Amino acid sequence: MHRDTYLKMNLDELLRACTLKGYQGSGPGGQHRNKTNTGVHLSLQQYNLEIKSSESRSAKENKIHALHHMQMALALNVREEPPAVEMKFPGSNGHIQPSNPQFPLFVAHVFDIMATKNGDTKAAAAAFGLSPSALVKILRQDKSCAAKLQGNRVENGKSKLHL
Repeated sequence: MHRDTYLKMNLDELLRACTLKGYQGSGPGGQHRNKTNTGVHLSLQQYNLEIKSSESRSAKENKIHALHHMQMALALNVREEPPAVEMKFPGSNGHIQPSNPQFPLFVAHVFDIMATKNGDTKAAAAAFGLSPSALVKILRQDKSCAAKLQGNRVENGKSKLHL
């Protein structure tokens, strides 16, 4: 299955495609956290991705956190050929929030384009009808996107952005 197929799935479908295991979370949280399997270990074998989540004392919340992290891991780490068709920006007025269900797919396409253009944000921004500064502003909303952007710039011999 292609990466974009996973990114277009709702969380329940993505959960069925992954392997889920529970574990005892460590750290503060008292008796409830230390004696129950509220930690979640999610893996997607096709791309060799593993995500752990134990931020919450609730297994249900940890599962949701892990699924969101899995979507972003797919978007940031799995590269595919960018679509040949013109892409529509999924946000409005040059803005899209990380909570938008289409954000991971948008990020994946942005980094696919950048990978083919030696880390150039101008080409990726132009593909969505954005300015490079608007694209960077969108990407820096998510820490993992900002880190990936900086890493790509350094890899391609460009200076880091002041985020």
